[in-house]
Amino acid sequence: MYNGISTRALKAHLSIKNSSSKSTYYSLLSSGKADLANTSSHEHLFQYTSGRWLYDEQLQLERRYAKFNVEALRNIASASTVLGAPCTRVTKLPEGFYNKVFSLRTKEEKEEEEEEEVIARIPNPNAGSSRYVVASEVATLDFLRNVLGIPVPEVVAWSSSPPSGCSTTNSVGAEYMLMRRVKGRQLSDVWESMSEAQRFGLVKNVVAIEAKLARVNMPGYGSLYYKDCYPDGIAMTADTVASPELRADSIIGKFVLGPSTDRLFWVDGRGALEVDRGPWKTAADYLSAIAKREIACIRNHITNEPSLLNFGQKDTAARAAHIHLLEQLLTVIPHILPPPPQICRPVLLHHDLHMDNIFVDSADPTNISGIIDWQATSAAPLFMQARFPSVFDCEDPYPWGAVQPQLPDDFDSLSEQEKAEVNEQHDRIRLKKFYELASRKFNPDIPRAMDAMRNDDDPTSFIFHLLGQTAVDGPIPLQELLIQIYEKWDLICARRGLEKEKHNPPCPFSYTPDEISRYRQTAHLWAEAYNEFSNLLAQVGGKDGWVSHDEFEEALRDLNERKGMLQELRMKVDEVLYVL
Repeated sequence: MYNGISTRALKAHLSIKNSSSKSTYYSLLSSGKADLANTSSHEHLFQYTSGRWLYDEQLQLERRYAKFNVEALRNIASASTVLGAPCTRVTKLPEGFYNKVFSLRTKEEKEEEEEEEVIARIPNPNAGSSRYVVASEVATLDFLRNVLGIPVPEVVAWSSSPPSGCSTTNSVGAEYMLMRRVKGRQLSDVWESMSEAQRFGLVKNVVAIEAKLARVNMPGYGSLYYKDCYPDGIAMTADTVASPELRADSIIGKFVLGPSTDRLFWVDGRGALEVDRGPWKTAADYLSAIAKREIACIRNHITNEPSLLNFGQKDTAARAAHIHLLEQLLTVIPHILPPPPQICRPVLLHHDLHMDNIFVDSADPTNISGIIDWQATSAAPLFMQARFPSVFDCEDPYPWGAVQPQLPDDFDSLSEQEKAEVNEQHDRIRLKKFYELASRKFNPDIPRAMDAMRNDDDPTSFIFHLLGQTAVDGPIPLQELLIQIYEKWDLICARRGLEKEKHNPPCPFSYTPDEISRYRQTAHLWAEAYNEFSNLLAQVGGKDGWVSHDEFEEALRDLNERKGMLQELRMKVDEVLYVL
């Protein structure tokens, strides 16, 4: 219990704020795709057409509107080595939240699995800075494919508007990537037919790929680019070249680390802010830049959340108090990085390994034929990224560590239906456990980082994950964690190997008992109000308010019936912030 806010409440708060709908970037076998070759108007190619929003819909649609020259895109695909013939079929594929994705083919009559095909992807405005996003992902895919030998899409054409030396002509009128279609099938298509042994075999191969990524000695923190696109980036060092996983160290020199493509540095007005987007040499510099970015967002009233979730944005005193808290945090960042040092080092990891982003061999689904969607990947501190891949994760009670999951003692007395449900749960937990234990053996730094971040008694386990969204969350969670840092300062320093007499500096800020008591009373009121609000929000529309077309009318009626109550609860949250 964090006195004013329980550990469970903080975790739930982070979960609500970080959750997002899974995005299928291309699903060639999904229903709902339409052949658009003979359509006279292309407007629906530019629009988001995969769902509706219950609130801020016009803004959400504008964030996902991407116009481009369709004929120019066809011509580039036709000239690629993949098609080798005029492209006459353009099919819009199921959309993610950040990109438009299309299948480009010829009219040659071939079996779908055999037909050569180009996948085109054009970023939406909400993907961040399109020129950096595309330039970085192209370089990242090249690095993964040709330096590390990781199966990722092959880029056959791309264009990103300059700055520095990148492609200077672009007839498409938008940044784009053309990729050869990944062979095999999406994991989501074959998962249910896989045996447990096959799923365990897949786990081993995912762990092997993550281990390959984790063993690369990156020279700093930021996103990958080609050197001729970003000549001022951090060059690969001798340590990087000496990484044991490099398959082609002769080409390593063409890559550099440049500005982060993390969307929170770019979207919804952030791109105009004068902030440090990297690259950075140290983890402390990286995290300090995030804190300073959040300060700039608060000062400039910038948020990426729906209007329903903008707490305390209009109150000058609340914003000033929030900025002061972030300034306090900046004074301690170098002292509270989690031990051991190897979990703070920069690592490239895929941030969303769900079933639609993994392709497997059609004959042997344990073999990975491709991993897609590396957009916005960057070299970031390992402890900020270490987590169970969503494909192997579950919400069931989980025994951490070297403990084998067991069936309940009363299993034999359960009904057949109850036994089936327990067995399904047991299978999920066993798969998750197999990933943990395989990682401990073959890629120990990832579970080591997860171990370090599981300590609920250490406020630093939460504060870095909360930091990147604090401009939206408001000051209360940050305030509570800073109080905890002050109260547990000696313990935090001791855990990092600092002897009080020689190396342990005093905590740069302090709170009186009266201040702590007052802040925690406020935190308690906030937790009650926020939980009540978020529970109702989850029932009527969720964080984004996205619903399918079929569900829209009914969901909108439900929202309208309870909108008054929702607004009242939101006002209660704001009122708590105003008393800071």
